[in-house]
Amino acid sequence: MKKLLSVFSTFFAGFLLYSAWAGYIEEEFKITEYKGYIVNKFQSEQVSDMGTVYITNQNYQIVFSTGQSLAVPLSIYQKVNKGEYKVLLEQNNHITVSK
Repeated sequence: MKKLLSVFSTFFAGFLLYSAWAGYIEEEFKITEYKGYIVNKFQSEQVSDMGTVYITNQNYQIVFSTGQSLAVPLSIYQKVNKGEYKVLLEQNNHITVSK
């Protein structure tokens, strides 16, 4: 009976590890695609109070003709212009412009 329990526990642990790893791999290679004409692009400034210091953060947003809004870094914000058709790919919080 001990041997059967030991074998079962080993296979069950292996199954749990495989399930966790498969979910991790799936999330690691997940790519979100944003495409359409750039309708609007705007920047905003967020002020944070850190005690006696005020910190300002720049936020850059792009709005597509499909209605999707995407926060992008400055380099992407400068590369795209209103009226252009663009395809942006997001993977693990990294955004790239597809050619």
